[in-house]
Amino acid sequence: MFAFRGSSRSTAIAFLAAVTMSCTPAPTRSASAPLVELAGRTAGTPQRCVGIQQNEALRLGADRVVLYGRGRLVWVNRLSEDCAGMRPNDMLIVEPVGGSYCRGDRVRSMDPISRIPGPGCRLNDFVPFRR
Repeated sequence: MFAFRGSSRSTAIAFLAAVTMSCTPAPTRSASAPLVELAGRTAGTPQRCVGIQQNEALRLGADRVVLYGRGRLVWVNRLSEDCAGMRPNDMLIVEPVGGSYCRGDRVRSMDPISRIPGPGCRLNDFVPFRR
C-alpha cells in the first residue's frame, strides 16, 4: 500500500481525477443531427466529384459528416456507418486521385495532439447545400 503525506496525497488525487476524466468519451452528435452550417440552405442533387480549390479543405462537421466549402455553397459528404470514431476536432487526411475529391477517395482522421491515426474511410457522393 502507498503512504501519501501532505501535498503528495492531493497531487495523487488530482492525477487520478485527470486520468479518469480523460477516459470519458466526448459527447458526439448523431449523423442525423442538424448541422449549424446548413441552416437556411437547400439540398441539391448529389454529385460524384467536386473540384479541389486551393484555399479550401475538407473538414469534419459532426459524426461521420465531412464538409467542403463556405459562403453560399457547402458540400456535405456523409460517410458510411463503419466510419465511426471521427471527431470534429480531428485532422482530416485526404488521398484524392486527380484534381477532384470523388466518391471512393480515401480519408483518414488523426488526433491533432497525439497524432494517432483514426479510422480510414471512403468518401460517398457530395450533396450541395445552397443559400
